[in-house]
Amino acid sequence: MRGLKHCLSWCVPPSPVVRVGNIILLSACLNVYLASATQQRTSHAHLRTSDHAAHVPWDTTQDRLQLGDQATFLPPKRLSLSAEHKSEAYSGVYDGVWGGAYPKLSCWACHFYGRLVELVQFHTVLDAGCGNGMGVRMLRGLKKNAYGVELSAAALAQDAPDLLKQGFVEQGSLRSLPFADNSFDAVLSGDVLEHIQPDMVDQVVSELIRVSRRHILLSISLKDTLDGLHTLLRPRWWWEKKFKQHGASVNFPLFKVLQRTNASIYPTPAPYLCQQPGSAAAGGKFDVCGVNDTWLVGLNTQGVVRNIKFMTISNGEVEPWYFVFRKDKKVHESI
Repeated sequence: MRGLKHCLSWCVPPSPVVRVGNIILLSACLNVYLASATQQRTSHAHLRTSDHAAHVPWDTTQDRLQLGDQATFLPPKRLSLSAEHKSEAYSGVYDGVWGGAYPKLSCWACHFYGRLVELVQFHTVLDAGCGNGMGVRMLRGLKKNAYGVELSAAALAQDAPDLLKQGFVEQGSLRSLPFADNSFDAVLSGDVLEHIQPDMVDQVVSELIRVSRRHILLSISLKDTLDGLHTLLRPRWWWEKKFKQHGASVNFPLFKVLQRTNASIYPTPAPYLCQQPGSAAAGGKFDVCGVNDTWLVGLNTQGVVRNIKFMTISNGEVEPWYFVFRKDKKVHESI
């Protein structure tokens, strides 16, 4: 401000001759002042970003160091895969589901993804199991360099032909992702991993971690929908151990920010429609019950409201169940 006042003091010179010279000086002075102010704002913004990274435990300096270019919209490097690696024997099941059972243009994960954009720094991002592509649309609308892989070719052809044409989404299996190591700042997935076959889990988890630079941010359903679609139901500790085995650790601060429990529902609801999903041979059985709690499913414009959520009884966690991981630094550097 002092520099600006000094510039303005030249605005009323004593004579026309001096006035012309001083106008030139005033113009130069203002240009210097504005450049300096812009530089200070940029510096202050950088300091705010640094302060944020240093003081928010779920998005730290180390997290930022493992990220890629935060301005690029270039596609990630690709791997060449044969056609046999792009499908699974049960692909047709989800062609049918997306063709009728799920509401058209539904976006189960949009609320989750929006929250992640608010909380975590990332730019180039993969939606793993992107369904009809609505999550990719949302992320690209938020200026993220977003891509998606989906098992159901029918879902993409029906609801995302434009994204297919642009190369933003493609049909494929999570067991063999067509991208180079460390391609994405973050890999996101909304209620997908409960649908994979048990013998696929190690390959899928390994691939999600392989293509991520730092963040693997997921929701995984722990309830049995009684329609045969949730083929891999395991307790939280089992999933966390599985990701740890493949080189990713729980981001506990982010988990605590995201995950809701029944303590936030008042009055405390009585559980009903209880079930015991899981496998006695892999992780054990666990108790899940429904509770009355209204929530909006999908896009705000669709108005799809449900009056029941499911809760894991052992810890009171209410769906959606969030699983958030950081790729270990040594794993990032070794591949």
